[in-house]
Amino acid sequence: MTQIMSNDKQGLTFEIISTKIAEVQEERKYVIYTLQVRFISDNDDTSPSMIERRYTNFLDLYTSLKKEYPHLMNNIVFPKKALTGNFSSELISARSTGFESLLKHITSNNQLKNSLALIAFLQDAELQTVKSLLHDMKYSLAYPILEDSLKLLNKVFTDRSPVVLLALVRLIACGASLPEFPDVLKWADLALHRFEGVSDGDLLQLYVPLFRTCVKLWCQNGRNPEELQKTLCSLQKQGVKMEEKSLIDAVKTVEEKIFGI
Repeated sequence: MTQIMSNDKQGLTFEIISTKIAEVQEERKYVIYTLQVRFISDNDDTSPSMIERRYTNFLDLYTSLKKEYPHLMNNIVFPKKALTGNFSSELISARSTGFESLLKHITSNNQLKNSLALIAFLQDAELQTVKSLLHDMKYSLAYPILEDSLKLLNKVFTDRSPVVLLALVRLIACGASLPEFPDVLKWADLALHRFEGVSDGDLLQLYVPLFRTCVKLWCQNGRNPEELQKTLCSLQKQGVKMEEKSLIDAVKTVEEKIFGI
């Protein structure tokens, strides 16, 4: 287990809790590492996040950071590929320890922690699945994946970081198509609160479509949308653009501007 603890005994914990060998074809196998991510505060994290990653995912993370920040990665030794014994318990255990140490080092440095490489490592596999599901309008399948991803990202990054806010708003956009998911109201309330402290021009492009989506959610769930509607009118009077863009399309636009994806 690898921990990143601050003086007030709060911190991020990474642990590879299990591994399994997957077989794609008869002669093609690889190891899947289940990574548990927890944030320890005054009370223990009762809802740790889990993601599955392969050796190549960790290698891509290391290679990207080694190229972009060589001076910050000089002392990191990455587990090398083995010509034989790739599936021995000893090698898998050693690699697991190396992967945990890599994540500890990355998230202990602000430049590495906020890198596109770490963001990609933490979300891209799930995001690719989600985007396909949203394209096919399979919202009920996408929603729990988005919710899990948001919880993970919010353990690693700050509440108002772009990656967390985009994940939060994408979750709301998905949930707005699912009236039977009342939990989306909790996330909508949270988004409205967090956006009160946002000043980034790109992220603020989400503000109007977020309010419009919340009006829809309030109406669907018996809430009074009057205050939200007043805010929208006020924004319009202030000269804020009132583009007729859906929330999910707004997320795509902002995400491309900020992360190039």
